[in-house]
Amino acid sequence: MHLAFIGGTRFIGRAAVRRALEVGHCVSVFHRGEHPCDVAGAVDVLVNRQDPSALCAALARAAPDALIDTRAMTRADAQVTVLAARLLGVPAVVLSSADVYAQFGRLNGHPAPEPEDCVVEGSALTVPYPFRGMPGDHPPDYDKKDVEHELEQAGVPALVLRLPAVYGSGDHRRRFGGVVDRLDAGQRVLPLQGGGTFRHSHAHVEDVAHAMVLGAERWREGFAAMNVAEQTTPTMRERVDAIASCMGVGLEWHEEPGELPPDLAFLGRMPNDVVLGTALIRRRLGFDEVTTSDQRVRDLVTGLRKSRAART
Repeated sequence: MHLAFIGGTRFIGRAAVRRALEVGHCVSVFHRGEHPCDVAGAVDVLVNRQDPSALCAALARAAPDALIDTRAMTRADAQVTVLAARLLGVPAVVLSSADVYAQFGRLNGHPAPEPEDCVVEGSALTVPYPFRGMPGDHPPDYDKKDVEHELEQAGVPALVLRLPAVYGSGDHRRRFGGVVDRLDAGQRVLPLQGGGTFRHSHAHVEDVAHAMVLGAERWREGFAAMNVAEQTTPTMRERVDAIASCMGVGLEWHEEPGELPPDLAFLGRMPNDVVLGTALIRRRLGFDEVTTSDQRVRDLVTGLRKSRAART
C-alpha cells in the first residue's frame, strides 16, 4: 500500500512512518517543513495543510491508498482531512485523544458524571474546548471532539484513534523524565501522596504506531472511534518502581503532605483514574502490542537519557 501521512515528522507520527516502511508500505509524508522528515525511505513533500488546495493537489499526485492524519487539532483541520479523503476516495486514520472523555476533563475540574472503572468508546464526553484558558500549548480552537464530529458527519471511511499518554524514544515532552533524571542524579527517596495509586492509561509509541498502520491497512467501513492503550494499567507508583528496577536502583518512598514537585505531580492524589478500555480495537482490528513490558521500560529509560544529553 501507499500511505500518505499528514504530519509525521515528530514522535508518534515519525514512529508510524518508520513502522509503515518496516512492514513494506510505500510512504509519503506531507508536512510544512518545521521539522525535517528524516526517516530513510519516506518521500518528503513540503506543503501546508492550511492551504487545502495545495495539500489536495499534492496528495492527488501521490495517489495514496489511505491517509493518516497526525495533526488534526481543530474543526478546520478536520474539514481539510475530509476534503482530501473525499477527493481521493480513500479512508482516513486520524489521531484523537482520551481528552475527549468527561472522566479526563474531571481531572481538570470540568463537570463530569461519577467516574467509571473503565472508560470505553461510548463513555460520556467532556465540555467543549476543554483546554481553553488553561496553560499549555493547545490552540484556542483545539477540541478533538470537533475533529471527530466532522469526520463522523462527512460520510467518508474514517477511523479515529483516541490515544492516552504516549511515551518512548523521541518524546519531546519527556514523560517520566523527572524520575529518570532524579535517579541518575543519585536520588533514592521519592515523594508521593496517597500511596501513588493514581492509574492513567499510557501506551508506548511503537504500539501506537502499530495501531495507526493497522488501521490504514484494515479500515474500509464508515466512521468509528477506538481507544488505543496498554492492556493493563498499573498505578503510578508501580510505573516508577518498574523504571527504578530497570535502572538497577533501590527506591524508597515517603508520603509528602505538601505540594509535590511539578515533574512528580502524577504521584499525587487525583480526583479519579482514567483507564481506557481497549476491547474494541483488539476485537475489530486484531490489535495487540508489538512490544513487551520490559522493552517498553528499557526504551523509555534509554530515550530519556538521550534527550537529557541532547539538552546539555
